[in-house]
Amino acid sequence: MIFVDRESELRKLETYLKLRLSGTKTFVLVYGLRRVGKSSVVDKFLESRIGFRIDCSSMVSGGDFFCGVYSALSEIGADRAVLDRYHGLYERPLDDDLKMLEYAFRLLNDAASRFDYLVVAFDELHGFIENFSRLRDERLDIARAKLLWKLRDLIQRTNNNIFIIVITSAGFLFEEYGKADEAFLALFHRLEIKPLNREPSILLAKKLMDSAGIGYTQEALEKLAELSGGIPRIIELLVGLLVGYDRATSNIVVEKIKDALVRGEFDEFFESYINFVADFSKWDKTTILRVLRCVAEKKKPKEISNLTRLKYNTVLNILTSLRKMGVLTKKNEITYPLLAEWLLAGKHPPMGRRRIDLLMQALGIAFESYIRELLREVRREVIIEGEELFFGTASKLTIKPIDDVRVEGKTDFVAHQVDCTNIVGEIKLGLITKPDIKRLVERARKYQDARVIAIAKEADPLAIAEAVRQGVIIISHEGVKQLAKKLRKPPIL
Repeated sequence: MIFVDRESELRKLETYLKLRLSGTKTFVLVYGLRRVGKSSVVDKFLESRIGFRIDCSSMVSGGDFFCGVYSALSEIGADRAVLDRYHGLYERPLDDDLKMLEYAFRLLNDAASRFDYLVVAFDELHGFIENFSRLRDERLDIARAKLLWKLRDLIQRTNNNIFIIVITSAGFLFEEYGKADEAFLALFHRLEIKPLNREPSILLAKKLMDSAGIGYTQEALEKLAELSGGIPRIIELLVGLLVGYDRATSNIVVEKIKDALVRGEFDEFFESYINFVADFSKWDKTTILRVLRCVAEKKKPKEISNLTRLKYNTVLNILTSLRKMGVLTKKNEITYPLLAEWLLAGKHPPMGRRRIDLLMQALGIAFESYIRELLREVRREVIIEGEELFFGTASKLTIKPIDDVRVEGKTDFVAHQVDCTNIVGEIKLGLITKPDIKRLVERARKYQDARVIAIAKEADPLAIAEAVRQGVIIISHEGVKQLAKKLRKPPIL
């Protein structure tokens, strides 16, 4: 397991464990977005400790819960005599589900008495709670309340050397229910596992790329971090798309992701997420998809109402619900990484067609990145000729083979040529002015004998005059197209 930047969370778990072992009623609820790395953090915490993690997501009965506990204790080498006493219940669980829960916690207490301490992590416990409640022969809310009160009582009564961690993607959703939920949650200290920040995301992408033997540019790593939103599982999926490339660039990353989205390679991942949201919402999956597709297309609530034919107040209620669940931000933007792009790439309602234009915009193909990637492809001497390509600042430009291109401070790029000279440049999407030229020349002074170029769509007369005076070459966007053509690379639109 490649693991980065969770030291703070691990320290907090260690502190909570010490509190529990000092005799306090300390238990922890670990929560966060799906695939953000909650289980990985707990697994890392368990590496050097006595304990285990049980996946409760598919459990439906007290017997399932008991068997999960029994199996986990067997795997960590719990006392054989203790396990033998409960072996009959493992082979033939009772029909009484709540009684089986009692036996599960009795087993934990008996087994823990032979250890200095025992860490027990119940992963996706909300799955067990929902499955159990739906299959009872009584109203769902009543069955749910009975289970939560029972679990609360059993957890409180565990031996002082048992430290319980509950892991859930829905910890923040329990509050939508009643008193039993509030009482259950009141047992726990809460620890949110948030997405990785930019630098740890880049580090994780780098480690995964190195592990897979994939070459890469710094911009490629940054693009992976940006598009993943700091979700470790997403980073893993994106790196998987690049297997086989000797050297991945940011443009390759974007193209591979776009193709994967259109082919449906992320369908299973996001379908399960939408199903999860629907399970914990009063809105059905189709309605959620329709609204989210409109949000991905930057539609306002009134537009969403018109397109989906839902009442305006209903749309507002759905958006509020999705914000509470963390699916949307306070500004009604989609929170989850790549979800907006997935919605745009698929034939989801109400538009029912792919929006590749918005998809490419959402993926963020930047002109600056394109220029830097283009320069990296200069492997032989390239000459661009034609005064009209340089706004009269030159008649031709010779670029020698380049072995490195980087961004330094406020300088858009520094391209190092194999003859040990640098090209220092400024990139403008629109008009370049005289102050722009002056600032560029000032920044270039720290690079000895560097050539200075500016790339712009337009140049005002004063900028052209200043460029000629300072020896700066201004390349038009048409000149960039000529460079791409000579390098046999597609022009940016």
